[in-house]
Amino acid sequence: MNLKLEDWTSLASLGLAVMFVALLLSFYNFIIGPQGIGPERVVEPGSLMLQLIFISAAPCLILAGVAFVLAKSSGSPVGGAILITAGIIIVAGMAFGLTMVPRIPSQYIVGAVGVAPFIFLPAGAGITGMGGYMLAVSKRRRIHSRDLDDLR
Repeated sequence: MNLKLEDWTSLASLGLAVMFVALLLSFYNFIIGPQGIGPERVVEPGSLMLQLIFISAAPCLILAGVAFVLAKSSGSPVGGAILITAGIIIVAGMAFGLTMVPRIPSQYIVGAVGVAPFIFLPAGAGITGMGGYMLAVSKRRRIHSRDLDDLR
């Protein structure tokens, strides 16, 4: 099977989505600490969260948007399915992250630490929607092209 550019871009977005969720959940686990009283060393959670977002979440969203723009008119069944998977992973990860936020000691909820799941939950739903649109357009176009071939 030959993958198109939008399929590879969707695959890169999926990898970054998995990386973002894994990093966010492990960061929250670190901030909660072994006994639930915070980490055993001094950290700056706000700047660490910004690094996490700029290293994995922002590129994931950008690549998902690029894949969507590349396949917007023609669609891509493979790329659409991959983006749906990436969106579901982000939504599930952020939903689990929301359950971890109340256990984080209040002195560590600074910057984007407490609000990141609220921001990226709808972003994950948006990625899922873009993937669904790419999948739907590819099915609609495929049926349309078969009808044209029958007319010839």
